[in-house]
Amino acid sequence: MNLKSLVRLSWVVMLFLPSQSFRVSPSCWSQSLRPRACPRHGWRMQVWSNPQALEEYQDLLSGKEQVASVDTPSVIVGGGRVGEMLRGAGGGDDVVVGRGGQIPEVHEGLESFPVYVCVPTSELENVIRSCPQSKLDDLVFVQDGMIEPILKKYALCGNENTQMLPYFTLFSKGGRPQDSLVDLGTDAYGEPKYAGETSICGKWAGALKQRLDRLNFCHRHSRTMFYRDWRRAMLEKVIFDSVFPLVGALNKGISIGEVGQSHTEECQEMITEIARSLPGTLAVTLMYGVEERLFAYSQHDNVEFRPCKIEQYPFRNGFWYTFSQQAKQIGFPDPTPMHSEYLELAKEKGIIDFDLH
Repeated sequence: MNLKSLVRLSWVVMLFLPSQSFRVSPSCWSQSLRPRACPRHGWRMQVWSNPQALEEYQDLLSGKEQVASVDTPSVIVGGGRVGEMLRGAGGGDDVVVGRGGQIPEVHEGLESFPVYVCVPTSELENVIRSCPQSKLDDLVFVQDGMIEPILKKYALCGNENTQMLPYFTLFSKGGRPQDSLVDLGTDAYGEPKYAGETSICGKWAGALKQRLDRLNFCHRHSRTMFYRDWRRAMLEKVIFDSVFPLVGALNKGISIGEVGQSHTEECQEMITEIARSLPGTLAVTLMYGVEERLFAYSQHDNVEFRPCKIEQYPFRNGFWYTFSQQAKQIGFPDPTPMHSEYLELAKEKGIIDFDLH
C-alpha cells in the first residue's frame, strides 16, 4: 500500500470513529465562518484536508528539496529601510521603483527575476493591483504581520509565492540590520533549535537568502522552508505581536521584556487560547515549543526594551478579533475570549483610539 492509500485510509477511519474521541469544534463552522445547517447534537470533529501537505510530506520522505533559486538583477519596489537594505546586498544592477511606479516585465535582458515588494503593509494591495500579470508570481513579500487575507484575494498565497518572515530590525535607512535570533541549544534529537529565526518560502527563497547571507547579520539563520511550515512560523510571530504588546499596554505600558518576565501566566494563557483556535479557523496547528520560543524572543537585547504599543491592528490583533466577531454573529462562542476581553478593555480605557471592528 502506497503513502497516498494510507493517508486516504486514515481519513476514512477518522470520519467514522465516534466524535467524542477527538477534541471537538463546531461542525457547522466553515473556513469562511458562514453558517451551515448544524446536526442536532451541535458539535463534532471538523475534518480538514489539504493535498499540499501530502505533497510536501512525500517530498520529505523521498529526500526531495525545493529547487533553490539564485540571485539575479532584481526590481525593488519602495526605497525605504528594507528596500535600501536589499539593494545594498545586490550586485549593483537592481532598479528601484518608487511607490506607484511601473514594474518592468523585462530587466537587464531577463524576463524572470524577483520583484521585492518593500512597502508598508497598508500599501501592499496597491502594488499588487498595479503589477503586470506576467510578474505577479515573481513578487517577493517582505512585510511583517498577517497579510494572508490580502494575498488570497489575488491567488498569491501558496507554495510558489515568495514570502519572508523578518526577525531582524533596521533602526535607520542605510543602517546595519540587527538580528533577533536566540540560540535555545539542541532538541531531543540533538538538532539545534532557535527562536527568532528569519525564514523564507517560495520561488525566490534562495535568491533572497543569498542577499541576506551577504549582509552577514543572520548568516546562520536565514532559513528557507516549505510554505506550510513557513505559515506556522508566520502565525507564531503574529501571535507574539498580538499578545505581548496587548498585555503590556494594559499594565501601564511596560516593555516587551518586562511582559515576558512579570506576566508569564497571562501571556501563556492567551497564546494557548489563540493556538487552540487555529485548527478550527485556519486549519493549521503550530509547531511544538511555541511558548519557549516566544518568551525567549521577548528577552533578546534587540527586543526586550521595546515599549508595548498596539500597532498595525488590522494585521495583528484585528485578525483574531474578526474571527471572534464572526463566530458571535452566527451563534458560536468566541474562539479567543481572553484576547477579545483584553482588547475591549484597552479600548474602554482609551489605550486604543481606533475602531475595533
